Amino acid sequence: MWRSILPTLISILLMIIISLGTGCAKRTPAAGDTVSKEDISDDEATDQSLAQKILSFNLEGYHDDGTKKWELNGACADILSNVIKLDYITAKAYGDEGSSLTVKARRGVYDKVTKDIDLEKNVVGRTSDGTLLMTDRLHWDDKEECVSTDSVVRIERENLVSTGRGAIGTPGLRKVELKKDVVVELKEDTPTLITCDGPLVVNYKKNLSVLYNNVRIRDKRGEIYSDIMKVLFNPDTRKIVRVVAIGNVKIAREGNSTYSDKAVYTVRDGRVRLIGKPRLVVFPKGKRN
Repeated sequence: MWRSILPTLISILLMIIISLGTGCAKRTPAAGDTVSKEDISDDEATDQSLAQKILSFNLEGYHDDGTKKWELNGACADILSNVIKLDYITAKAYGDEGSSLTVKARRGVYDKVTKDIDLEKNVVGRTSDGTLLMTDRLHWDDKEECVSTDSVVRIERENLVSTGRGAIGTPGLRKVELKKDVVVELKEDTPTLITCDGPLVVNYKKNLSVLYNNVRIRDKRGEIYSDIMKVLFNPDTRKIVRVVAIGNVKIAREGNSTYSDKAVYTVRDGRVRLIGKPRLVVFPKGKRN
């Protein structure tokens, strides 16, 4: 009996094996084979896509002593060989004495090699003490631990608004340098406008701003011109306390002009002290130099 049934069973098994080899079973490509899109199922394609693009991304950087240097969050990430592209970014850089700068941007790139971060499109930053920064491009240098931009930047701090082209600053913006085409507006009881070719160096910790090259300060009381100008602020009210003008100083008030190597202007009493070859030029009424 078994001898008569066995050939039939063997034939059926052979047919099943041939069917599996040529039909439903998917062959694993051998080395060197080319795999087309048709060879990849929908599930496999989804898995490969998720390996390169994720819906959210978080990354952190630390100092050697273990303290956090920065953190980065994005709503979407494209992971490439050496960079990670991000959308809808929030980045935070930590400075000294607990200061920090939190920046939001439409998109950016994280360099996995240098650990630098480039942000662009609607870049808005705010420090832990309330300073506001706005620009369209911002770069974080991980090695130097500073932020910078070559674009136009606007910085607001209480009653002080500064704009310029190009800037560099510490993470908490305790110290900022605007490179050129600088305009500073002080919104006080007596509004004051200061301009210079640049740079402008602002040290909020020392309540000091230093302007360079073709400096001009104007308010309703007159104008002061110089090569360099140091502006000192009251740490509590953030109002100007004293202005020190250095180099080719000219002061124009009430139609008259004074010239000197240096001048110290005290805001509270409106007094000006001229130092170094002072010279006064008085013009008849209706005439100007």
